[in-house]
Amino acid sequence: MKTILYLIRHAQSYPTSRQNYPEWPLSSLGKNQANNLGILLENLGITKVLSSPFTRCIQTVEPFAERNNINIVIENDLRERLIAKNIIDGFYNIWYKSWEDFDFALPGCETSAQAQERFVTVVSKLAVSNRGKIIALCTHGNVIGLFLNWIDKTVGRMEAERLRNPDIIRVTMNGGKFKWDKHFILSGLNAISTDHKETPIER
Repeated sequence: MKTILYLIRHAQSYPTSRQNYPEWPLSSLGKNQANNLGILLENLGITKVLSSPFTRCIQTVEPFAERNNINIVIENDLRERLIAKNIIDGFYNIWYKSWEDFDFALPGCETSAQAQERFVTVVSKLAVSNRGKIIALCTHGNVIGLFLNWIDKTVGRMEAERLRNPDIIRVTMNGGKFKWDKHFILSGLNAISTDHKETPIER
């Protein structure tokens, strides 16, 4: 019995040094993206919505959930990998190194290997517990990239960097095996998504 999972990368966020990174909200543009995304998702047959506890993810799927009278279930292990505890200079150097060395992390932070294991475990659990259903998981770019790397080892940093805000990845599970549907493109998504490098940052 096939299970369909839509991995949703959150809409454009507004990182600010005034808040802890789990609390970063969507930017004004991100809120508009979320409203538009709520319409685009309606034809996918999604019956359950799960989200990272981070504010930007919850805000991304709220419009869709409200339009369709679906409760958002918070799943802590869908959270982003802790790359750095604060907004820091040289962030992308850390990002690059974490893809070159899956055991690298700043003190007190999470390695790529640890984040990958956590994310694969929770997605596998959710796929099994929702067997035969169509579900949406709202989460983050780094852990989505790590999950795709687990499915296909040829996927690396460059593919993760191509993920936009928001973005949708379709994955199926059948017979206990995951498959990434690389040909899936959500109609209308290209018109609302932005490159992650366009994210406004308040230091």
